[in-house]
Amino acid sequence: MTTQEQAQPREFNKFQELIWPIHNYELKKFLPMNFLMFFILFVYTLVRDLKDIFVQYHTNIWAGAGKADTAQLISALKVWYVMPAAFLAVIAFNYLMNKFDSQKTFYIIISSFIIFYIIYGFLLYPNLDNLIMSSEQITAMTEAAPSFFRTFLTCLGNWPTTIFYIISEIWGTMAISSLFWQFANASTMKKEVKRFFGLFSLVGNIGTIIAGLTIKTALKDASVSNVRMLMITVFLVGLIIMAIYWYINNKVLTDPRFFDASQVKPKKKKEKVSMFEGIKILFTNSYLLLIGVLVIGYGIAINFAEVIMKAHMKEAFDGPGYASMQGNISIFTGIFSIFVVLIGAFILRTCKWRTSAVITPLMFLILGGIFFTLVLYRKFVAAEIFGMSALILATWVGIIQDALCKSIKYSLFDTTKSMAYLPLDEDTKTKGQAAVEVIGGRAGKAGASLIQQIMYGIVPNIMYHIVPIVGIFTATVVAWIFSVFKLSKKYEKAIAANNEEELK
Repeated sequence: MTTQEQAQPREFNKFQELIWPIHNYELKKFLPMNFLMFFILFVYTLVRDLKDIFVQYHTNIWAGAGKADTAQLISALKVWYVMPAAFLAVIAFNYLMNKFDSQKTFYIIISSFIIFYIIYGFLLYPNLDNLIMSSEQITAMTEAAPSFFRTFLTCLGNWPTTIFYIISEIWGTMAISSLFWQFANASTMKKEVKRFFGLFSLVGNIGTIIAGLTIKTALKDASVSNVRMLMITVFLVGLIIMAIYWYINNKVLTDPRFFDASQVKPKKKKEKVSMFEGIKILFTNSYLLLIGVLVIGYGIAINFAEVIMKAHMKEAFDGPGYASMQGNISIFTGIFSIFVVLIGAFILRTCKWRTSAVITPLMFLILGGIFFTLVLYRKFVAAEIFGMSALILATWVGIIQDALCKSIKYSLFDTTKSMAYLPLDEDTKTKGQAAVEVIGGRAGKAGASLIQQIMYGIVPNIMYHIVPIVGIFTATVVAWIFSVFKLSKKYEKAIAANNEEELK
């Protein structure tokens, strides 16, 4: 330890330990990392909101011809396009990592995304009328196909918006999970991890709030000039992201106070797991299967809650109103996340794993229960409740439920899920985590979307299927809670066994 390090303060007062456990000299590293996450989350939130808004705006143009509504098209996009594209993106990422170092891979991926958005804003979006298929062509194509595949063909007919939707979905996985957190794990020293990681999310979520405000103020309509301005913003922020990344690597990590290879936890290379190997691992290891149920449970629950919420949101608000409400979701998510991170950190430090892990599904059960009760009341009882429009009330409750549940997921669910892998031996942990994240992570959302596609094939109106959707949602969350309690017993037993082994 150097004399300079010894001179640095080692203790914080209680307020600092809870809110800001950062030494002044560490700001040179801490602030750029926060700004990196801030700008990545800003772009992620902006394009995530835009992809749904674009589908909603153009429903009457290209979805109407294919006899589909917005919710039906979004579920089709997730099943037929996003899921296979996500697997291809992972293959491309691994190829780049094998061919280049992590820094070049970072620049290549970010550059590819922002170049696409500039192309979309200046070439594709202004010429949508010439690029998409006509209503007559879509109608002829879909009527000649089996009903189950009509939404697939409808999305294909409007390929520019479909591509935008796919790229914007993949941005979140690539930029946040594969790039930022990989970089953070490789550059954050052991003594910094517990203090830095929680605050990355705390500060980074301000980017989510600002993106939501941007959507509300800048996208009054889907005019070419407004969309072009937003795409220019994404491009410029992308350049800022690469500039911050360059600064951290060349000006911060070259300082021995902020990077020491011996103080960074070596990253064990994950063993590649094929689809069939992953399924085999999940179904032959009861511990991993329970973790998989948690992941699948979240995917199914959030998907079904969102599809009903967005159907109500579209019915309640017109185009600009829909965009404004989409912005509200991001603003609420960002605000809630800031508070939940602080509360979640306290819960994780003071409560058992089971208590921390069960909060997420309980919130889904409580808030989702209130939301779906209002939806059922509106459908089967009356259009008003306590003198208020049941449609507007259900929409707002759905928005708050969606934002709050996502905030809790980012703080407690993701953390407790990661903790669940700790008692496993390295081989099982490596194979199991890959299987759960790849297989389980995709199975939940894609599975829910596939169920919705089957429902649409029977009757092409999502509200017609509200009763079975509520049943599936409830059964999923109950199974999720049951799995938490079941896994908790195995987790505590494994932790105790590991502790005994260390004492020997």
